[in-house]
Amino acid sequence: MPNPRRTGASLFFDTLVDLGVEYIFGHTGGAVIPLHVELNKRMRRGEPSPRFILCRQEGGAGHAAEGYARTSGRVGVALATSGPGATNLVTPIADAYKDSIPTLFVTGQVPSFAIGTDAFQEVDTLGITRHISKHNYLVKDIRDLEWVLREGFALAQSGRPGPVVVDICKDVQLAQAASANRPRPRHRDSQAFDATRAEAILEALTTAQRPVIKAGGGIIHAEAALSLQGFAERFEVPVTTTFNALGAIPFQRPYYLGMPGMHGSIPANYALREADLILTLGGRFDDRVAVKDFAKGKRIAHIDIDPSELDKRIRSDLSLTADLKDFLDYGLASGRSARHPEWLTHVAAWRSQMPKPYLQSEHIKPQAVIEAISSLTAGDATLVTGVGQHQMWAAQYYRFSRPRQWISSGGLGTMGFGLPAAIGAWYANPDKPLVLIDGDGSFQMNIQELGTIAANRIPVKMFVLNNSFLGMVRQWEDMMDEGHHYETCLARSAECKPDCTLTDPACRRQIPDLLGLEQVYPRIRTSRLTDTAQLWEGISAALSQPGPTLVDIWIEKTEDVLPMVQPGHGFNQMIE
Repeated sequence: MPNPRRTGASLFFDTLVDLGVEYIFGHTGGAVIPLHVELNKRMRRGEPSPRFILCRQEGGAGHAAEGYARTSGRVGVALATSGPGATNLVTPIADAYKDSIPTLFVTGQVPSFAIGTDAFQEVDTLGITRHISKHNYLVKDIRDLEWVLREGFALAQSGRPGPVVVDICKDVQLAQAASANRPRPRHRDSQAFDATRAEAILEALTTAQRPVIKAGGGIIHAEAALSLQGFAERFEVPVTTTFNALGAIPFQRPYYLGMPGMHGSIPANYALREADLILTLGGRFDDRVAVKDFAKGKRIAHIDIDPSELDKRIRSDLSLTADLKDFLDYGLASGRSARHPEWLTHVAAWRSQMPKPYLQSEHIKPQAVIEAISSLTAGDATLVTGVGQHQMWAAQYYRFSRPRQWISSGGLGTMGFGLPAAIGAWYANPDKPLVLIDGDGSFQMNIQELGTIAANRIPVKMFVLNNSFLGMVRQWEDMMDEGHHYETCLARSAECKPDCTLTDPACRRQIPDLLGLEQVYPRIRTSRLTDTAQLWEGISAALSQPGPTLVDIWIEKTEDVLPMVQPGHGFNQMIE
């Protein structure tokens, strides 16, 4: 029975400490002041408590919690006040939901007796987040607080992971606990492993002539990367890893084909096009990968821990609801194996084009930037990105070597993700070099988190690929709208012509002037690279700096992300 002198705030931190929470990323505000008061008391008394990382905006705190969870595999925790604090968390909650990231988002709420009165900073957090969270709770009684926190924490990381929202009324934080309510039984029993279905999939893999594994983010969540590597070698089957599974197979493995899809590698897309069996492990058949005629003329096998993903978009011939590591280990223990020498020889010829070679020019090529960073970090950095062209170049040209080193927004595609996510990634794994690759457009969306980085002296190396454009949209405009640009130029001014062209030599200025950020945040070193002769030395110097460093790299404005499969097209129409 809880100590009757414990307040809800004290019970909150006692529970998080017992659950092993080390960090909370957040911001303060009226509806969570009791929690911060309790935390400060504990710090003064030297009592165990999570460390609070004060971010500069609640959205940044949410992405930092995501970065922590993606890097560590543990539950990332974010805390914000009611009203605008809670609504600022909506984007990271949705981002975590799309990519199945184990996160706990705690928000303050107005006192329970004021709910429904349109009180100051009151919003229906439960209603707002219902469809973008794995589960959510409104705590109006202190007797429910502990079991809700424990159940929410377990839900966030069990089965298919995802975000859980706990909205706590202010009077609950101040109340004293005299008793506790029991948890409510609400969950389904886990599904037993179906060996018959597993055997059917292994048989299909053995008898196929041109099999391909399409491994999704579920491989990372299941901690099954090593099992996947052994399985692929045992059955001699090439592997593509989707965006969220990058790092599950080291780049140098001969059977690894890279990332498939709209901006996927040539060997991955060609192999999926020519396959007679595609085995999908823990991944959605989203529209960026399952392009036109994706399943035509092929057998599809699908294994996922979430049964709702099976047959949701692509009809499977064989399916199994299971933990991926359980299936892979079952296959390794089955005594089965397979040989596909002709297919692997065929695939090896395509693999010579991974990544796609690019043409040099007088201006810095973004691909060359990624290759230099990859080489200088030996492919071992924790690599964080924003969203846009730079993200795709990073996915294509960095030579990943391990799981949980790729930290990027996949399903939601959240610009501004990178900078705050790097904060969480650092606290999750400070023993690895931390690199942020961002675009000038994405970087500015959460630029306030430079204050968090400076205050905490987080030694992230930030490389901003600056082309003064919202580059991915600009690329689509050039390919699909005859080159007409609509509000995508970040260097635009009143003097610009309406029919501005990217090649106009009078328009080479880069906005913003990122060098000036050193004056705003003196603890952050800044530099700029503008020509290819500086590239290798400049990146090497930045990586060797002991503290946070920002490098503004002026890249070729007209460079596109290739290969590309345009919307509505198939792999046989890929632009190389």
